[in-house]
Amino acid sequence: MKLQKNLTTLLAISALLPVLCLIAVNPARAEKDDSRGRQRLAGKTVEYEPKEGFERRALDLINTLKNNEVGGFATLLDGLSQAYDLDNTLKGKGPITLFAPIDKAFERIPQADRDLLWANKKKLKQVLSYHIVPGKLTAQDLKDGAKLKTLEGHSLTVSRKGNDIYLDKALVKVTNIPCSNGELHVLDDVVMPPLSQ
Repeated sequence: MKLQKNLTTLLAISALLPVLCLIAVNPARAEKDDSRGRQRLAGKTVEYEPKEGFERRALDLINTLKNNEVGGFATLLDGLSQAYDLDNTLKGKGPITLFAPIDKAFERIPQADRDLLWANKKKLKQVLSYHIVPGKLTAQDLKDGAKLKTLEGHSLTVSRKGNDIYLDKALVKVTNIPCSNGELHVLDDVVMPPLSQ
């Protein structure tokens, strides 16, 4: 019985060992995630570089979200199509800058809150419009302390920590993805405007 208990404890410790080693070796690389208390690696902002041999002509923002190698955007695309045709805005002439949360960013929002957001198209449009800025902004335009007036009406605040770029505390994971009608940057989290009632 004691041997079985020791074996169970040893197995539990060995399962946690990779995470503990990562934190012990470089505690700055680990950060607390959401309300679920998960740990994830602290991200870094990187500039987009097409894979050699896979260069392609620039597509509009929506088709770039559908056809890219940097992340999954199915949740964002679904929301944009439901939020009073915001997807058509992102297919337009532009220029437009889109800060696009990856699918995992939406997964960090509790399911009940996501369901409520998707059930209220007005608030869904408000949240997603907060990720859209008129004009073409590259990473070089995202200066520390800058305020970016969004399509939603409120402003996003840019902050820089070394080479990393944040919008309202959300890390910009990938910058400068060229689009035919603007610029696309990938966000690690969903940014939220002050929501109307």
